[in-house]
Amino acid sequence: MKKILTILLLYPLISIGQKLDYAEEFAYDIHRNLDYAGNGNIRQALDIYIPQNRISEELPVVVYIHGGGWRRGSKNYAGRGLPFLRTGRYIFAAINYRLVDEAPILEMVYDCKAAIRYLKSNAEKYGIDKSKIGVWGTSAGGHLSAMIGLTSSSKALEGDIGNFKNENGAVTCAVNAFGPSNFLTQFKRFEEALEKSERFESFFNSDMEAVKLTSPINHADADCIPFFIYHGAEDKTVSIKESENLFNKLQISGAEEIYFQRITDGPHSVRHERITQQMINFFDKYLHDDKSVIVDDSEFSLN
Repeated sequence: MKKILTILLLYPLISIGQKLDYAEEFAYDIHRNLDYAGNGNIRQALDIYIPQNRISEELPVVVYIHGGGWRRGSKNYAGRGLPFLRTGRYIFAAINYRLVDEAPILEMVYDCKAAIRYLKSNAEKYGIDKSKIGVWGTSAGGHLSAMIGLTSSSKALEGDIGNFKNENGAVTCAVNAFGPSNFLTQFKRFEEALEKSERFESFFNSDMEAVKLTSPINHADADCIPFFIYHGAEDKTVSIKESENLFNKLQISGAEEIYFQRITDGPHSVRHERITQQMINFFDKYLHDDKSVIVDDSEFSLN
């Protein structure tokens, strides 16, 4: 266990709904490279960050899933968890998953669910409330977060990775940040026929059923858990239509407690204090059961 003292500068935050309780400095403990698959592969490891100013013996967990086009990236982007940690209301976890040089996308979904099972199985050790787990992913991680959220109750998509099969990979709520929702439309922007591209083999094992199975839009239905999507309208990597189509299908299906925030002039990997605030509000509402919190998902501009 490594203890880190972090001193943070305060910055202006747009206050919408419940305002963050900032601490000028705080300490947290880090548990690094925890092997959730039991095979020593660093790509199947996670880090857990625990605030020393925790408000209770058991805390909800926000799990971050990194982006990188399923080809690169790592859990070391976990600095994005600081807004959650400094409130003392959340444990933060950041996970690695095998990239496309090791596994197709369906196996990446199974990796993420194995990481959730690890957290649940070790809940007592780390002071985790295993009934209150939220996931948040960006870009490719947004896609994986959406898959976890939309298939939370699916035994068929649980996978069998790791040694913690007494638990499941279900979560309480999910945030999808500018992730693709339909691989048939996402990759059509770059190539005429997915079946003729190298992605078809490396990402999907040349299996069209795997393309459909790993497209979140095909799992959008009325049973959706609380779900928050945000996306920049100027995204040139993942069209905002990916998120609009997913949200529209959820609405048509009758799903409730779903949110979509459009950032008028936002690029890919859009970040803003207002988004951070709304994610905190979202997790407070569904992981702390604070029904008084308003999640304002109205469109806004970066300017």
